[in-house]
This record gives sequence, structure tokens and C-alpha cells, in this order.
Amino acid sequence: MDQDNQMNLDDLSTYQQPLKNKQNNMALASLIMGIIGIVTSCCCFGGLIFGSLGIVFALLSKTQDRFEGNALAGLITSIIGLVFTAIVFILFVGSGMMEELAAGGGF
Repeated sequence: MDQDNQMNLDDLSTYQQPLKNKQNNMALASLIMGIIGIVTSCCCFGGLIFGSLGIVFALLSKTQDRFEGNALAGLITSIIGLVFTAIVFILFVGSGMMEELAAGGGF
């Protein structure tokens, strides 16, 4: 009888800390690259480079056929950064063509 009580007390005396989910550093890097891609989308190369890196990091951080929160947010912000970069590039090229046409030049 004493052995049973002793075993129960031993089981209660050991405390294990709850397991924390390990943060995925690639997902966090994807989020950071996506944000930097949006901020630098006015510079054609900055938005293109950081947006592309954000997408690559998001895809590399994918675990078990799903994205975690930071990876999904990084993927979305990276795509937005690339779209903004494309819009800025089109506007710059379009304004250059308009100036050429206004000066009397042609294709």
C-alpha cells in the first residue's frame, strides 16, 4: 500500500513544461522580405528582389502541405510587393513612351 502511494507522489512531483511550437525562421524571413518588398516597390530592383526572396522563403517554410501564419502573410505581402513593382515599372515605361511621342518621335 505504501508503494502505491509513493508511486503516485513521484508522478505528481515531476513537472514538465508545456511544449512550445517552434517558430519557423524561414516563415519569419518571408514576412520580413515581403514587407521590405512593399516598401521598396518604388525602386524596380528592390521590390523585385525582396518580393522574389519572400516568395521563395514562404515556399521553403511550408510544412506538411500547409502554410503557417507568418509564411502565408509573407507570401501575400511578397506578391503585393511584386504587383506594386510591376505597376511602377509599367508607369515608368509608359511615361517614357508618352514623352517620346510628345516630342514627335515614333516607334
